[in-house]
Amino acid sequence: MSVIQNAIAGGAAVYALILLIQALEQPSVSVGALAAALLLAVAGSLLWTGNGHRLKTMEMTLLWGCVGLFGIYGLLSLGGIV
Repeated sequence: MSVIQNAIAGGAAVYALILLIQALEQPSVSVGALAAALLLAVAGSLLWTGNGHRLKTMEMTLLWGCVGLFGIYGLLSLGGIV
């Protein structure tokens, strides 16, 4: 496993721990914390795929998904909805 994979796995573990603590301290955010933890688990599982092309495709899909969601948030914020 490369250094980058170790760093990403370690970061995901730290964030998962933070999400667990938040879910325990504030039950109102538990659904969001569980959703984020699930997303981290899915993203982390992509590291162990043997197909480099598939990994690159998934990375780009996730990246553009984040960009799209940020754009939608900006439009909703500009429209006064959020």
